Amino acid sequence: MKKLILITGAILIACVFAGNAAAPPPAETAVAAQQPAAQERGFVIRDCDGKIAVYRKGESAPMLITQTLTESLPRADAKRLRAGVDAPDRQTLEKLLEDYCS
Repeated sequence: MKKLILITGAILIACVFAGNAAAPPPAETAVAAQQPAAQERGFVIRDCDGKIAVYRKGESAPMLITQTLTESLPRADAKRLRAGVDAPDRQTLEKLLEDYCS
């Protein structure tokens, strides 16, 4: 009976240590939770071959090209799009696209 209790206790202790070793440290968990926010560093809406396109800041390839022609917009809007319109977050991006593409 004592051997069974000792073996069971040893297995439980081994499981606790194995579980702690497999779990990531709290600092890594906090960094992983912050990564999606860090990846969304903003957007730029600008003209791409005559159509309104969305770019992630710092990237040269568009992530989205709409079917809305830039020339169909008022001149002031078209001029702003040629220079690039900043959208710091997804909510602002959606509002701007709704304004330009409706």
